Amino acid sequence: MRAFLTNGKTILALGLAFVALTLGFGVWIQAYDLHIIDEISDPEQIRAVVAAMTPEQRSAHWWMTLALDYFYPLAYGGFFAGIALRFFGKAGPFLALPAFICIPADVIENTVQLFILSGDESLIWLKAIMTPLKLATFIPAAIIALVGLGIALYRRFIRKKDAPTA
Repeated sequence: MRAFLTNGKTILALGLAFVALTLGFGVWIQAYDLHIIDEISDPEQIRAVVAAMTPEQRSAHWWMTLALDYFYPLAYGGFFAGIALRFFGKAGPFLALPAFICIPADVIENTVQLFILSGDESLIWLKAIMTPLKLATFIPAAIIALVGLGIALYRRFIRKKDAPTA
């Protein structure tokens, strides 16, 4: 698994998928005028947002969750983890932990959202746990990845430029 995630082509593919899915969310949200529940953890706020949706919006949010949001944590999580594992040496596995925690938290949250958007609120309590966990691990994983990308750019362009020529 580590060899796969640290492969440059894998990191590039996951990064491109992350960007493409992010753009896809923007298009989908605009097309259906959605106020999404992905970052809301309070059950009462979730209920209020879902109650304010038209049936078409609930359906669009449900399909967006199924078609885009199940792949999103795999794309960004694999991208973030791959960068941490590739560019931080022995600290890489430790620094990849937030990404590896975020992936299942987001997938569980997505599953609960499908139930909620279908009218079944029996697992809404689980979203109240998974959403904060997802957000609390996504942010450090993204910061670690940005630092890792900085290291990669430094190694590729700055250090190469400063290397003695033979």
